[in-house]
Amino acid sequence: MTDSSLTEYVKRAFEYKAAGNFKQAIENLYKALELDPESSEILAEIAGLYLELSNTDKAIRYYEQALLFDPNNVSVKFKLARVYKQVNLVSKALPLLRSICEQDLNPLYIAEILNVLYLESDFEGVIEFYQKPIVYNSTNAKIHFYAGASYLALGDTVKARELYQKSLQYDKSDYNIVYSCANLLFDEGNYKEAAKTILSSPVAKTNHKTFYLLGEICIAEDNIEEAINNFAKACKLNPRNPLYYYSLATAYSVKGFMKEAEENYHNAVKLSPNNLFYAYTLALVYYQTKQISKAKEKIESILNINSENINALVLKARILTDENNVVEAEQILKTVLKKEPKNDEALYIRSQVFKKLGWWEKAIEAINLAMKIVPDSLEYISEAVTFNFEGKNFSEAEKLCKKLIELNDKFIFAYINLAEIYVKQKRFSEALENIDKILELDINTPEAYIIKAKIYRENKLYDQAIEFVKQAITLSPDSNEYYEMVADIYFEDKKFKDACKFYKEAAQFDVTSEKLRYRAAKCEHILGELHEAISDYSIARRLKPQDIDLAIDYCDCLCDVEDYKTALDVLKKSLDYAPDSETKNKILQKADYVNQKIIENLSGFQKFMVRFKK
Repeated sequence: MTDSSLTEYVKRAFEYKAAGNFKQAIENLYKALELDPESSEILAEIAGLYLELSNTDKAIRYYEQALLFDPNNVSVKFKLARVYKQVNLVSKALPLLRSICEQDLNPLYIAEILNVLYLESDFEGVIEFYQKPIVYNSTNAKIHFYAGASYLALGDTVKARELYQKSLQYDKSDYNIVYSCANLLFDEGNYKEAAKTILSSPVAKTNHKTFYLLGEICIAEDNIEEAINNFAKACKLNPRNPLYYYSLATAYSVKGFMKEAEENYHNAVKLSPNNLFYAYTLALVYYQTKQISKAKEKIESILNINSENINALVLKARILTDENNVVEAEQILKTVLKKEPKNDEALYIRSQVFKKLGWWEKAIEAINLAMKIVPDSLEYISEAVTFNFEGKNFSEAEKLCKKLIELNDKFIFAYINLAEIYVKQKRFSEALENIDKILELDINTPEAYIIKAKIYRENKLYDQAIEFVKQAITLSPDSNEYYEMVADIYFEDKKFKDACKFYKEAAQFDVTSEKLRYRAAKCEHILGELHEAISDYSIARRLKPQDIDLAIDYCDCLCDVEDYKTALDVLKKSLDYAPDSETKNKILQKADYVNQKIIENLSGFQKFMVRFKK
């Protein structure tokens, strides 16, 4: 074989390479290598072709062989270093790059060694290298970028921003540089500049990361609708990223679009089934949308993977509490709080357990612990207000209401509760001041008119009180409590016909309430509408047979129509519900009274019959 044959093989190899026929190119180079087995150029070219075929193992082997025959070949060293980096053999790439930079401080080589040092987390090494005048004076954007990234990793955001901006001066077309600079501005809270920077890239609108960052910026600026638009674009450009779906779902959730939130949380879980936080969030949405069986199923699937998952256990305890299974809920919460004594959500739910049990002191203790962890939580402080109010700790409830107002002077709940506290303490003028503030914030707040009604009722100004409750009913026509309140005021004012009408209207909203039927019956009894009263007493008694006072009043009404047999039957059945001997004696005394009436009636009937026979 002659030199011309070698040249011919190399020429054909390059022709095949140009045509994209890499395997044929390699075959010709192998033939050329047989003629010149120590040619570092041919070995390096073979390595490059294997790299084109994604065969990194052979690429490395042939680059290494090329270096054996030409150990000072900077180009081969650099290419080999890059392949090492590609296959995560960074420790092998670094010495090669150091050797290259000793021979040639080409900006391309400097950028590569800084990149490798950064990947090795040798941030001090990057900065040390960067401080060489020939390096920091370079116009290569990547050099300043890697230095900035290293300063950022070490916590120096000011220097990082300076170098990111410097790298942008030299190359605005490198999307990674633009994105990193924008992301840093976002982290620093400079949202407008972050958005402007990311959109300065010529490829910004084709990259999913752009729209994800813009979505995050919109969330920070409380522009949820625009955040939804941006997250949706990010999902469209990269439909395999679960974080994008998670963020989109969260934005939908904030806006109250729970169906869309559920759908996108589901997408996130589908793409990342082992991410238990995504699964928990989906379970939480199921809970919030009252799909309790789905929430339970998702919680159990999480606990099957990790039986100690705190989020799932806390949500399970919340559901159990809602279902009044407070014993099991408390057992779970004890376990959670043993591991995480500062889990504020677990403490909050524990306070709800105690609330269900009517243990106000324990409820207050639990919610106070939650507030110590998250002192500015409006939800926790609001619950503490409720617990202290129910526990008659009015001074503490008042103090908490004022704290809520300090945190948010437009928080109507605080003003409503403060007014309620003042009414309880008979501080009526202060209560009215708070009601004025409520109506200033929202004239259509029914609770404001209800509290006004309480003040007027307390002062026996019944007509005015009724008018205020009726205003509340106009604003909230489905509230049976308001109808009941009107009825109670009419009853106090001895306007029994009106009271009866409103008790019956309230009963239409709550057909299970024995109290409303009982009170309607009492009104009818007083008015002498005895048959209507008996009907309502009967319904009330079926709803709550253990109510002894109801049974006795029913008995009296039956006696008024001389239905003594039914009256005795009512009293007899009531004996089964007597909680103590005193109550039992009360029932027996009433039974004696009914028996006496029967005897009197019988005696009267006998006398009548004697006269009749004469």
